[in-house]
Amino acid sequence: MLNKKNILTLLVLFTGGFVPIQLVTLSFWYSQYYKGETLGPKMVITAHEFALPYFLYILIPSLIALVGIMIYSKKHYPDIFRRMKAGIIAGIILTLALDVVRQNGVINGWLPQDVPMQFGKMVTGSQNFTSIFLVGLLVHFLNGINFGILYTFLFGKMKNYKMAIIAGALLLFAIEIGMMTGPPMAKMVGPFGVNWAWPQLFLLTLSAHIFSGIACGLTAQFLLKEEDKQWLLPFILGKK
Repeated sequence: MLNKKNILTLLVLFTGGFVPIQLVTLSFWYSQYYKGETLGPKMVITAHEFALPYFLYILIPSLIALVGIMIYSKKHYPDIFRRMKAGIIAGIILTLALDVVRQNGVINGWLPQDVPMQFGKMVTGSQNFTSIFLVGLLVHFLNGINFGILYTFLFGKMKNYKMAIIAGALLLFAIEIGMMTGPPMAKMVGPFGVNWAWPQLFLLTLSAHIFSGIACGLTAQFLLKEEDKQWLLPFILGKK
């Protein structure tokens, strides 16, 4: 039977995990699969039709709820609070690590667009560089925080740093496969980038995700405490 801790944990995974990443996937799904726009500026404009109301009426309220849960949990459920805090920090480090590798793809033209800029255009529908850049970075880092939170709740503190590296790499490898086979990448450049810059695009994004996954795992392992060793199911069920 669900208790308050179970419900709060599931709400964290929904508001801090599921909701942020779906801004990107659902917006481009709407453009590419529902409206039939698969390339170029018109695709981003069409995605904006879905992205703006999602951002305003789903993502922002979810983030407010997430902050509320974090404030409440600090006093009443410190184990939830620790995982949230560690997940947010690990997600920020993950994003920074990802960008170290990703920038090589932007510089060399292996990526069809600079990802944060694409996100900013999708949400704002603007041509103003400042608004596009700031909103794009916000969405970009929220995606990274999403994966950090997923990591800390899915795996908790691992047995050792080696296991944390493996867990982080596997999580981001799964994200890589999803990105390469789903919206927006698959429709834009073909599965795994076969219609764009093969194999550079795939190898670049794979390297970026593995590197960032390792950074996420190491950060979470450092921040979490010994009492955070439960993975998701026993954590929800309250089992040792």
